[in-house]
Amino acid sequence: MYYESTRNNKLKKKFSEVLLLGLAEDGGLFIPKKWPKVSKKELSKFKNMNYQQIAFYISKKFIENEINDKDLKKIIRKSFKNFSKKSIATCKDLENNKWILELFHGPTLSFKDYSLQVVGNLFEHVLKKEKKRITIIGATSGDTGSAAINACKNKSTMELFIFHPYKKVSNIQRRLMTTVKSENIHNIAIKGNFDDCQKIVKKLFVDEDLKNKFYFSAINSINWARILFQIIYYFYCVSKINVKNEKFIFSVPSGNFGNVYSGYVAKKIGLPIDKLIIATNENDVLSTFTNKGYIKLKSVKQTISPSMDIQLPSNLERFIYDLFGKNDKLVIDQLGKLYKNKRLLVNKNKIRQIQNHFKSSRVNEKNTLLIIQEFFYKNKIILDPHTAVGVAAVTKKEIKNKPVVYISTAHPAKFPETIFKAIKKKITLPKKYKSLLKLKENYKIINLNYNKIKNYLIKESRFVENV
Repeated sequence: MYYESTRNNKLKKKFSEVLLLGLAEDGGLFIPKKWPKVSKKELSKFKNMNYQQIAFYISKKFIENEINDKDLKKIIRKSFKNFSKKSIATCKDLENNKWILELFHGPTLSFKDYSLQVVGNLFEHVLKKEKKRITIIGATSGDTGSAAINACKNKSTMELFIFHPYKKVSNIQRRLMTTVKSENIHNIAIKGNFDDCQKIVKKLFVDEDLKNKFYFSAINSINWARILFQIIYYFYCVSKINVKNEKFIFSVPSGNFGNVYSGYVAKKIGLPIDKLIIATNENDVLSTFTNKGYIKLKSVKQTISPSMDIQLPSNLERFIYDLFGKNDKLVIDQLGKLYKNKRLLVNKNKIRQIQNHFKSSRVNEKNTLLIIQEFFYKNKIILDPHTAVGVAAVTKKEIKNKPVVYISTAHPAKFPETIFKAIKKKITLPKKYKSLLKLKENYKIINLNYNKIKNYLIKESRFVENV
């Protein structure tokens, strides 16, 4: 299997190269040159497989022989050994043709663990094989950072610089990052928003001066391996729901478009998905794009669902590439206009193409809190504010008697203030995380200044002289 860039369809890279690079040299995102397929016969086999077996089966289609079967199975087993549920993910029946897929049973209580635990071990495997060391840089709106840190800590072949927006993640989200003691981990709080952090990451990647000093890689969902291992839980969920000859609706809380794009890929390669509902908070750039065919970038609004406080979703570029028929020059042109004018407009035909796959709804904070309250009293399940947006985004009109799965992306205990506001009940972290609030934090606060951030990276890196 070979991969190309959204900005150069003639590029030809192997999976291991794509993994280590993260972002293409031209600033584009990697996607497969040819999509593999999962047949109905193959899908039927998944009913008798556990999560790890499905993960191996699907990922093998994208990795092929670059990692042998024995090693890949070992990596997958190792990646999921610290999950709190034997099943890895749980798909709860809510009755009335609705389910909730809980993806917060990993070590940092977020759906990001389901991909990043594997990615961290893949990094280690490939780096040892190739006798390389890398510097990973990433931005987080809340959960990616802690999941990446947990996956990469104490690994001698890599060091990790994680940027989060200062005072714009929850207390628990921040502490899951900043209380980790490991020489290869660097936490940086940027005085800006998530989009600012992400822009810094992309600028560092293409900095010619730094290219001579570092071997950079990315661990955000701009890294294809992240997308790949997020596909798995869509297949797993469908395989465990006893519904015949039906196409599913998944409602996905969306920020950087990575999770919902993984669902799109799952559909593309053979999973029976009718629609993916892009659930947005008041940062509704994805909702506007889906419903009206245009993007108008605005200032980021801080909300009670902080991981979705994004105005420029990176993974949208992958879908836009498909939307424009893999025309890399047209993609570059359109993205250039978006970055320059903060606007992107597509025609009615393109809107129809978008809506063949997606629907989208915008949910405000009042409705988010109301859904948390209603869902708790009806189902005795506490939703985190991101999942609540996903539940609220589904309307009767969109369902049309099809099975609906709500993607639950984070443990509600990561947002105690919001939960208390909604249901007037205190929620506590699972027992193994109780000490988190007492541990000493370690992070650097830096103003939104590229040169200051760049110089800090050079100063603190252990690998800068080894490239």
